[in-house]
Formats: sequence, C-alpha cells, structure tokens
Amino acid sequence: MPEESTTPENGGEPMTIAEICAEHRVSRQTLHRLRADPDSGFPDPVRDGRSTRLRYPRALVAQFFRENPLQPGRRTDLDK
Repeated sequence: MPEESTTPENGGEPMTIAEICAEHRVSRQTLHRLRADPDSGFPDPVRDGRSTRLRYPRALVAQFFRENPLQPGRRTDLDK
C-alpha cells in the first residue's frame, strides 16, 4: 500500500502558529484569542513526535479562515 503524501497542497503538512500568522495575515494575539475560545471553531492542534510545538492541520486552518473571514476592528481613538 503506497504511503499518502503529506504536502502543503493536499493539506497534510501541519502548520506552526508563526506560519499561520504569516500565511493568513493575522496577529499572534488574534490567533491566540481564536484558539482560546472554544466557540470559535478553530481546529484543534495535532502533535507529532518531532517537536513540542503545537501544529495545526493546514487544510482545516485554511477552511476555518475561508468560513470565518476576519474583519478589521474599529478605531476607538477617533470617537472624540
């Protein structure tokens, strides 16, 4: 039985937090807020034996951001 390829194209390669921030143009603070909120629907991390860093399935992360586009916040310093 051939081994399934784990490439970024098919969603098999997991992403680190830094990679998610760079690819989806979100701040670490925003990503941590999404991860901490169980109602946000952000995918659960996967662990592998190579590292202690949390990694997230690329396909699920991309799907999350497609279904939940981030909207810029409103500047409060202009309300005066």
